[in-house]
Amino acid sequence: MTSKILKISGLGLVSLVLAFSAGGVSADAHNTGVKMQTSAQVKEESKVERNLDKIKKKLNAINVKIKEIKASLKEPPLTAEEVERYKEYKEEIGDILNRLNAAENHLEGLTKNPEKPNASAEEIEELINKVHLNALQVKETIEAHFAETMSSSGEVPDELKEAENPAFEIGSQAIIEADHMPGMKGAVATISGAYETIAYSVTYYPTTGGEPVKDHKWVIHEEIENAGEEPLEPGTEITLKADHMEGMDEATAVVESAVETTVYMLDFTTTTGEKVEDHKWIIEGELSPIE
Repeated sequence: MTSKILKISGLGLVSLVLAFSAGGVSADAHNTGVKMQTSAQVKEESKVERNLDKIKKKLNAINVKIKEIKASLKEPPLTAEEVERYKEYKEEIGDILNRLNAAENHLEGLTKNPEKPNASAEEIEELINKVHLNALQVKETIEAHFAETMSSSGEVPDELKEAENPAFEIGSQAIIEADHMPGMKGAVATISGAYETIAYSVTYYPTTGGEPVKDHKWVIHEEIENAGEEPLEPGTEITLKADHMEGMDEATAVVESAVETTVYMLDFTTTTGEKVEDHKWIIEGELSPIE
């Protein structure tokens, strides 16, 4: 009997030891799992921080570029060279706005867990909003400069004759088909003047220096110094009396083409929302009726 009790006790002791051993293994496994999970979490958080730092550096570089563009802008009227450069600026700002949207999406992807706010992410979100606002302000400034350059005082040469029966009457509206400047094509215009004359496409050499402006449209016969009565032939060298652009008045030019037509002065709002008053000139073939 005593022998059986000892055997049973022995078995119980072994079971107890095994149970304790199993519990120890389970605890060790649990601790190891916690450590691995913590390590993975630390690595992930570190990766997020590195990516956030990269976004921040890119945003700061973008903001520097925006400030450079803003600092280079001059008051209108613009020269033809400035118009071309500002067109490039506008495209660049458009690209920047797309990159800011991508940065915002990237930021959202890195901070999916709303229960764990990230101070760096909040700082970067504020930076994105700031850079976005700066980019929009520069874009609006460029568009306003374009519009002001397209406007005029409304004064016309004394000898310019009003059209008797223009296709588009003064006060009527038409759609602009020309794209001489950004924001013009597709805009709805109100006719503020209609005149019978000869319109010229010219290449001129700005008095402000720089490259010649090729195929500028349009200069009218009455805006050419000593133009005479007869239409000027292509290739004729002339001196301009027009001030549509900075550097045009008194510039030397060469006639590229000529067309006898009705030219129009227009009031319109650009496709970007800027008002233009007394724009000179659009020829009849560059307008279409509103259906």
